[in-house]
Amino acid sequence: QHIAEELGQLDIGGEPATTPEIIAPEPLAAPRVEDDGIAIVGMACRLPGAKNLSEYWNLLMSGVDAVTDGRSKLRIPGSDAGDEDASNLRGGFVEDIEWFDSRFFRISPIEARIMDPQQRMMLETSWEALEDAGIDPETVRGSLTGVFAGISGSEYRDLMKDRMSGGYLGTAASVTVGRVAFALGLEGPALPIDMACASSLAAIHQAVGSLRRGEVNLALAGGAHATLSRQIADFMTELGLLSRSGQCSPFDASADGYVRGEGCGIIVLKRLSEAEADGDRIWGVIRGSAVNQNGASAGLTVPNGPAEERVMEAALAQTSFEGSDIDYLEAHATGSQLGDAIEMRAVGAVYGRGRDADNPLLVGTVKSNIGHLEPAAGIAGVIKTALAMKHRVIPKHLHFKNPNPEIDWDQYPVRVTSTQTEWPLNPQRPPRAAVSAFGISGANAHIILEGYENSANSYDEGFGIRSLAGSPQQIPTSLPESVGDMRDGGAELTEREARLLPLSGKSEGAVRDLAKQYLFWLDERADVMSSESGSATVLADMAWTAGTGRSHFAHRAGLPFKDVPSLKDALRTLAEAGIDADAPPPQPATRVTFLYTGDAIQWADMGRKLYDTEPIARAVLDFCDSVASQVRGSSLLDVMLGGEGGLDDPAWAQPGIYSLESAMTALWSDIGICPDVVLGHGLGEISAAQTAGVFSLEDGMRLSLARGEFMAKGSDLDRLQSTLASVQLTSPTTTLMSGVTGKLAEADALMDTSYWIRQADETPPSEVRTSALADLGTDVIIEIGPGFVKAVAKAYEAGLPISFEGMFTGETRRRISLPTYPFQRRRHWI
Repeated sequence: QHIAEELGQLDIGGEPATTPEIIAPEPLAAPRVEDDGIAIVGMACRLPGAKNLSEYWNLLMSGVDAVTDGRSKLRIPGSDAGDEDASNLRGGFVEDIEWFDSRFFRISPIEARIMDPQQRMMLETSWEALEDAGIDPETVRGSLTGVFAGISGSEYRDLMKDRMSGGYLGTAASVTVGRVAFALGLEGPALPIDMACASSLAAIHQAVGSLRRGEVNLALAGGAHATLSRQIADFMTELGLLSRSGQCSPFDASADGYVRGEGCGIIVLKRLSEAEADGDRIWGVIRGSAVNQNGASAGLTVPNGPAEERVMEAALAQTSFEGSDIDYLEAHATGSQLGDAIEMRAVGAVYGRGRDADNPLLVGTVKSNIGHLEPAAGIAGVIKTALAMKHRVIPKHLHFKNPNPEIDWDQYPVRVTSTQTEWPLNPQRPPRAAVSAFGISGANAHIILEGYENSANSYDEGFGIRSLAGSPQQIPTSLPESVGDMRDGGAELTEREARLLPLSGKSEGAVRDLAKQYLFWLDERADVMSSESGSATVLADMAWTAGTGRSHFAHRAGLPFKDVPSLKDALRTLAEAGIDADAPPPQPATRVTFLYTGDAIQWADMGRKLYDTEPIARAVLDFCDSVASQVRGSSLLDVMLGGEGGLDDPAWAQPGIYSLESAMTALWSDIGICPDVVLGHGLGEISAAQTAGVFSLEDGMRLSLARGEFMAKGSDLDRLQSTLASVQLTSPTTTLMSGVTGKLAEADALMDTSYWIRQADETPPSEVRTSALADLGTDVIIEIGPGFVKAVAKAYEAGLPISFEGMFTGETRRRISLPTYPFQRRRHWI
């Protein structure tokens, strides 16, 4: 408290020297580990002109140059648009970099104010990358997940010098990665990498090595950069690095340097074999990576061609590829006449060997679109390349009109992608590419990527690997083990008619914004959604990914739907709903009551739908049918599913309703919802007692069969009494409200057969039961009956912890890219 008072109100919310002789060392022979690939399972970015992956790809495909004339004087003190040197203020700038969702990460406004935008972007983008991977960020808490980020200094710290003190925790590179690990609860290594412009590729290299050595099981890798200092821009101008024309034109005769850029990119990495086993959507595979240093060269900041060759060779040696197998190179290429020429010579030496003239290496760089992101340049290139491989098209490299005369274009079999280019097709293998990043400190980094081809991929953005869906929840102990064994077996099921899209946020506004994002997501996929069969598959995968691959916060909306129009209607209603600013934060429900009505009317036509679509329900119904066949010599399912009027006869209606209510109880258990209290009306009390553990599923079925005969014949108690004599009655393990007294049932009474004789005839008013439930502190009453998906939606909105896997038991589903969390940002600036 004292510290808080010192900091201020927290308000974290709910939530030319002589060139020496260079002796090149012998390159080490790296082991070939072709099968030890590292899969990219998630990606996220915030870049100039692009707030996310979708906008980034659209920017690239549209050939947009996101470089602008500079930013507000509030952003870069000392800037003056009239200054003749103001060209060094041109660059690729992230929109609203001052804004950050501090409340989401429970960071006070004063702390957020002293945090470098690099830290803020790293936090938000790391969360988005995990979501893109279909990984609920809450599930990696406490795991061996590493954070590896390329970060070179803090220009925000320079702005703070004369304005604020105590900014170390907000600007230190070590704290940047440490803060990500802290916010997400990650317990693997958290390493900041500062190798200048090679930083983010070097960070990926470190992450790859950590995964291969088994130090981590998951890695977040990438980099961040914010260009905020006029002094640094002036210094770079003096060094001759920045473009006087204010344009980055790599490989062109007009190239005169680069323009600075900023942004953040993160990729989520896993060992390929584990990604495949987990059914992850795979953007691409890292097959090789290497980092080296120029050593004693012509100058500290002068590119070293032989060293660049060696780092490429080292990365290539980790694969089984030849240089001529690489289709595309995302080059470092900063727009330096000398540097670009040196890089092309190195590229030609490595990737030109054995390459046919009609199979040139395609070359480009995203710097022509967004400027040079310095430590984050490499990750911007990796994400661009992974997107290009997935979409099978290479975006246009901008500002290439007249080739750089310093490059011997006739000698090297390379071609700059000055127009949008289809990825070269090779039926024998996936696409292959390389990405380079070289630092002003003499650091060099290189990565070899390979596309991932999966026969299940059916549209551009790509699906994950098909994997068997299903809940990890245990079958209730009151159900026989044989039922649990049958959950994924039996005859082929029909497609479930209704689905549920769960949306949540840390505020009502976030939920509304998320609904808008899903509407846009659906519109972007209109071509896929126009097909009924195609849309059904995508919508089911959407519901699966949203349920199992997202954190679920206090503010919730559960949207049941059957098709695209019904989903869009629900999303529009939610998106346009007003926000009650005075409403208290929602409190999650903690105690659940299951209510069994025993009503035959509500079950009309429900048995067939359950039996055809839900494997666990089918298993329960099959089991109950086997008991009925033993007792009566006739099939209950034939009566239930044979046509209209199947449940009109009380002799069959009673066991039929009991079996259906038992099947529905198993469905609720399969999504992780078990009752604290159970209550039954009439026949429903037998279902309630079975759920409470008073008797087994089989004994309950025998009792319902006998009760049905009693209800059909009126006064014949012999069968009911003889059945009760053979039933094993035990003390309930769940609180049971008596349908006879309207009060808590006593164990001794429940284990007396006379109670169940009386129960067949007596039922108190429903008001008695409801008032007693209120005394037990029940938050939610779930009526066990039809409308399962709608009921789950209401339970979800009430805050119950739904295990969404259970809504897909028996299906084969895939993770797909969905909208990520809509951060509710506020301005935090010095």
